[in-house]
Amino acid sequence: MSRINPFVVFIIKRFAIMIITFSVGLTLIFMLPRLIPGNPLATLLYSLVREAAIDPEKLKAVERMLLEYFKFDRPIHEQYILYLQGMVRGDLGRSIMFFPRPALDVIAENLPWTLALLMPAIIASWVVGNYLGVLAAMNRGKAVDKVLLPILAVLQGTPPYVFAMYLVLIFGVSLKLLPTGGSWSPTLRPSLSLVFVLDYLRHYILPFTSIFLTSLGGWGLSMRNISLQELASDYMDYTRVLALSQKKVVKYLFKCSALPQVVGLAIVLGWSVAGSVVTEIVFGYRGVGTMVWRAIQSQDFMLIQGFFIIIIGTIILANFISEIMFAVIDPRVRYAYVGA
Repeated sequence: MSRINPFVVFIIKRFAIMIITFSVGLTLIFMLPRLIPGNPLATLLYSLVREAAIDPEKLKAVERMLLEYFKFDRPIHEQYILYLQGMVRGDLGRSIMFFPRPALDVIAENLPWTLALLMPAIIASWVVGNYLGVLAAMNRGKAVDKVLLPILAVLQGTPPYVFAMYLVLIFGVSLKLLPTGGSWSPTLRPSLSLVFVLDYLRHYILPFTSIFLTSLGGWGLSMRNISLQELASDYMDYTRVLALSQKKVVKYLFKCSALPQVVGLAIVLGWSVAGSVVTEIVFGYRGVGTMVWRAIQSQDFMLIQGFFIIIIGTIILANFISEIMFAVIDPRVRYAYVGA
């Protein structure tokens, strides 16, 4: 009888853990918004009274109709079952704040703007931060290291909203070089025209810079620490014996030190959407971060649930993929699992 490959067993176990974790996350996502005090239909009722001029005397009847429509009149366990059934069908329900639009459509409309901001900023900070980390490690104790180390430490330790506010204050308010907020000018509409693209890029610079700088410090410091450990390894001593050029040494050092950073990048990309909330709010940038903040204020359960389902699902999936990547990329890990 053939023995099951240990690496396959590892993947199955990790996948099972991923499913269990996601299931627990779904339950928490359902319960937590409902712990917020207040009436989730208040915003919708107010807009109906203001825009549709509904008679206040008929408001109670309208509220009862909406309670039935959103199934808020059902017991909590029935709401939970309906929520899970909707998840299986890919139906997150109708947004309360943007009624009667489906919550998934609202999220899909805002998500590309968030990804357009986050992905380039995080990847750019990863590349630059890793390079600076290797540079600092190769020059440990020298002037380059003494300059880079405190800068990276400050960048890592400063909260994102502080950078965001200083950037707005300096470049938006004082120097008036860039817009202080928004994704584009109010007179424009999203299009592929040169006018809109240039205007969008002007609004894009400050939030991009804020995310880039706050991410840079962490990547640089972690890469420096990893590189210092690699420099003390036997294979690096061997490169010195061979008298390899500095360029080749840096190349080997970067390749061997970057593996944990690659795994880290996958995880960071997974939860970065959640981290965009503060930056988007400070700059008034259109995206899911701003959307979910408004949804929390309006108690739009469907939008809140949809946002956090995407966040938790992405984080769990990114963590699962990163563990598999680690085993595939690093022969030492792979051999440990397959027994080779």
